[in-house]
This record gives sequence, C-alpha cells and structure tokens, in this order.
Amino acid sequence: MNQTVVLTFIAIFAIGPALCAVLMRLPARKNALMALAMMVVAATFAALWLNGVSPLATLSALWMGWICGVAMFALALCRRFYHPQTQRGITIMALMATTLPWFGLATALTLT
Repeated sequence: MNQTVVLTFIAIFAIGPALCAVLMRLPARKNALMALAMMVVAATFAALWLNGVSPLATLSALWMGWICGVAMFALALCRRFYHPQTQRGITIMALMATTLPWFGLATALTLT
C-alpha cells in the first residue's frame, strides 16, 4: 500500500466524518442551516471554477459541498426530532453518509 492510498483513506474515512461531526455541533437554528446552505453553494461554485484546473481540487470541493449538505440535512432532522436516540441515529447516519460519494467514484473507476 503506497502513501497516496493511505492518505486518501485517512481523508475519506477520518477527516470527512470528523468535519461533519464538527458541523453537527452547530446549534440547530435557521441561521446555522442557512450558513451551511451557503457553504454548499460556495463549494459548488468553487468546484465549477476549479473544473479545468485540477480534477483532485474539483472532487475535493464537491466533497466539501456534500459534507456540508449532509450536515445541513442532519441538523434539520435533529431540529424536527427531539428524542435523544433519534438524534443519535441521525448523527450516525450523517457520519456514514460523508463517505458515500467515494464509493460511487470507486465503482465508476472500476467499471471503465
């Protein structure tokens, strides 16, 4: 296993869920949800701007937008459901969802 694979694994399965966990610590208020929505839009525009420059930067920007979107959706659900077990389940599902785009990318790369 080379260094690139190890760093990619750490980024996907450690940094992504950790960043989502930090974003989920925001208060479940409209201001936080709006800020996360603006981060999704900013990451999407950054990915469009970086499209011709670097594929890795483009994928990273899209992934950051995905993480912010997942955190926003999870915060909105936590705002709706107050039960602690339900909120714990929402948090666990959000942390697992941060890695989903990479499984799709890996599948697409193996099929081509």
